[in-house]
Amino acid sequence: MKILLYVFVETENIGKVINALSEGGISGFFLMEYKGLSPQDWKGFLIDEDPEKAIKIVNDISFNAVMIGTVVSEKKKEIIKRYIHEKLSNCRYTILEVPVENIEVNMVK
Repeated sequence: MKILLYVFVETENIGKVINALSEGGISGFFLMEYKGLSPQDWKGFLIDEDPEKAIKIVNDISFNAVMIGTVVSEKKKEIIKRYIHEKLSNCRYTILEVPVENIEVNMVK
């Protein structure tokens, strides 16, 4: 079975994650930048319902982060997770695993 592996990490640690993925033998990855908030950052926090004020507050208190995704086999998943744990042992990160039932690629030349 294939797994879509997402790694969420603060922007300054992107190189560590990409190196861990490469050492684990991935064939490719994608990434998206986003603004992140941890539950402890906003626990008990209420945001003004005015959209502009809400966006400003979120931008002020959130941190820059990156979501890196790759599709791997079950076997490679464990190897990659081990490399990530080693390289990011002192960093905040989240790993999310999603089973992949089908992959369809249209190769246009």
